[in-house]
This record gives sequence, structure tokens and C-alpha cells, in this order.
Amino acid sequence: MKILILPFLFCTVLFTSAQVDSKNNSLEIKGYLDSYLSADNEKSNSQYRSFSTTAPRSNHVGLNVVQLGATYHSKNIRSSVMFHYGDIAGATWSDEFNAIQEANVGIQIHEKLWIDTGLFTTHIGTESFLPKNNWTTTTTVATFNEPFYQAGIKMSYEFSSKWSGELWLLNGYNQFINDNDKFSLGVLLNYNLNDYATLTYKNLLGDESFPESSIKQFRTYHNLYITTAISTKLLLQVGGDYGTQTNSGINNSKTLNMYNFLSSLKLILNDKFSITSRFELFKDKSGFISGLVPSDMIADSGLQLYGLTASIEYRPSADSFIRLEARRLETTNDALIFDSQSQMSRTEVMFNIGFVIDRKLKW
Repeated sequence: MKILILPFLFCTVLFTSAQVDSKNNSLEIKGYLDSYLSADNEKSNSQYRSFSTTAPRSNHVGLNVVQLGATYHSKNIRSSVMFHYGDIAGATWSDEFNAIQEANVGIQIHEKLWIDTGLFTTHIGTESFLPKNNWTTTTTVATFNEPFYQAGIKMSYEFSSKWSGELWLLNGYNQFINDNDKFSLGVLLNYNLNDYATLTYKNLLGDESFPESSIKQFRTYHNLYITTAISTKLLLQVGGDYGTQTNSGINNSKTLNMYNFLSSLKLILNDKFSITSRFELFKDKSGFISGLVPSDMIADSGLQLYGLTASIEYRPSADSFIRLEARRLETTNDALIFDSQSQMSRTEVMFNIGFVIDRKLKW
């Protein structure tokens, strides 16, 4: 019933804003459907493959996502609602609002200053959790451990043609519901180095301790990446995260840290075909982000691994794509964490087809 009420509220916002300002209004209808075939060398009986956001079911034909929503924009009001369903939502999303990807509304209070509030997809990350927004279908283990969603207030400002920024007040790290009555702060800064390169910095800072805990665990999470065109045919993306958390570890006596890194290279063969290769590294020895991973070989520790990915993409049209992809993940500390703690590595192969709808109406 709650899900049925939301479209009604969204339409009410559109109708009201149209009465206030009937000029330069636009309504953008958005949809996305992505289906996959996945196989790997694990024989685990778990519902979802470990450390995977996309195509997470092993040896399976499945639905990554079907989503439908709309974005409204007028002179000084904007609003966005997006619903989704599928294995991505099942493997990664909030239980409280599992069908809602985002629902927010914003007002313009200055020529280049907006304030938005509601439910959002995360501002953290080098990659998106949706295949359509990435060069590869699989996402890195870093993306799996980053936030996927957030609830709060965003203030965004365009300083110049090169600089833009956002300031966030949020309920917490990967939280729609504020479960410890503490707020987190986030920043996004985007700088266009030139016509071919963009540098982006993002962070999230806040107390992530349990609600009734007397020990305060302050977490910092930083994300930095650059996307550039080496040539008209060769694109490069390099990024990484660094995080810390106070009063953690044995006897809550240490400040722990973690880091990850990824590098992706995309070769555009022609207007239909492209090839992408990616290297990823993830190190969270203490497990304050990834959690402790049980292993039969070593003492329980946080996740530590690297991965190599190769992907070929064919675009039949501007709004569709077909990908064939392979990835190998391997632990760097000889931990047995795959196939019910019997393997140190996993090889995945997947095939997926995506179709995107994006239509704008103006009045």
C-alpha cells in the first residue's frame, strides 16, 4: 500500500509545481531492464554469490534489474522517483524500502544553488551499482562494500564551468533509517580538468557505533578518482578509497584503516564494439567495512583480494547493449573464502543484455 501511495504523491508535486510555474517544465520518463546469464566455478548453495552486486546468482539466468521512474524539472523545483526490482535490489538494497531506489524533491534557492531532500542513491563510489552506468557489468569488491543508498539533505552549487560541489547531511553509512540518532556529513567536489578529463573527490564522515554503545566509533571514508580520454579511442578510469574507524579492533583500542584501488581501460573499436579491462585491489584486514570473513586456513579476518576483469560490449543501438564478461577474484592472504571456505579464488563468466528508456516531455 505504501508503494502505491508514492506515485500519487509524486504526481501531486508535479501538478502543484506546474500551477506555480507553467513555463520551462519538463518530465523525463526513465526505465531500465537488464537480464543476465551467469556461471562460475563455485558450488555454494547460498542465494547470492559472495561479494557481487550484479548478476549475483551462480549458474543462473536472472534479472539484474527492472526499474521505472520519472524526473520532473521546472524553473525552481525538481523531483525524482525511481522504483526497482530484481537481483541487484535483492542483494544490496534496504529491507525497509526495497522497492524504492530513490524518491526526493528539491528547490532552487539561488541561481546556482539547490537544496534536495529525501531518499537517494549513494554519492560515494568510482563505479555505479547499475551496469548501464559502467564500462563493465560486474562491479568491484570495493563497490560491493561501499554504500548503495542514503537518506538526507543535499546542498549543491555550481561554482564555475569547471568546479561544482555538494554538501550532504545523511542518516549514516548505507542507511535510509537513522538507527543510532547520529548524522553523517558528506562532500562531493567535481573538477573538469579540461574537455577530456574529470577529477572527483567524495567523502562520508560520521559516528557508526551501535545505538546503545558507550564506545563511539567515528568512521571516515574518502573516494577519489579520475576519468580521462587518452585518445578518441582509449578511455581510462583510475580511482580508490581510503577509510578509517576509531575505537575498533581487539578491545576497541585501535584506529583501523582500509583501502582499495581500481583501474579500468576501455578501447573503443568502432561505434558498435568496445573492449574493457579492469584491475581491482581490496584491503580491509581488520574487517570494519567488509566484516570478518571466516576461513578454514587462517584466523578470521577482513576481506583481502584482487581481481582481473575482461569485457566486450556490443551496442545494437544507442539505448541498448550486450556484454560478455569474465572476472577472476583471488585472495591475497591465502584465505579460503570461496565455495563454502574451500577455495582461494573464483572465476566468473556472465552474459547480459540491457535496454534503457529515457524520454523527455516539455511544456
